[in-house]
Amino acid sequence: MHTTVVSKKGQVVIPKAIRDRLGLKPGTVLRVDTEGKKVILEPVEKPPKEIFVDAGTELTREILREAKSSSDKIIRFLKDLGVEVD
Repeated sequence: MHTTVVSKKGQVVIPKAIRDRLGLKPGTVLRVDTEGKKVILEPVEKPPKEIFVDAGTELTREILREAKSSSDKIIRFLKDLGVEVD
């Protein structure tokens, strides 16, 4: 069992043995939660690269065109209702 102290700023140092065991490096993002009176620190894992798709400019160009068109329609609709739009 290891102990640490909470600083005035609410900071704690994770003991080196635990950092090493969990592979925590500087810059590791931790999710912070509670369970009763326990504080739980859990590394946030990056999503695997396989889930991302290279959409390419043809697909993204069409999506952006549709988004702009929808945005323009909404702005016209709001103006027709008398809503001031900048």
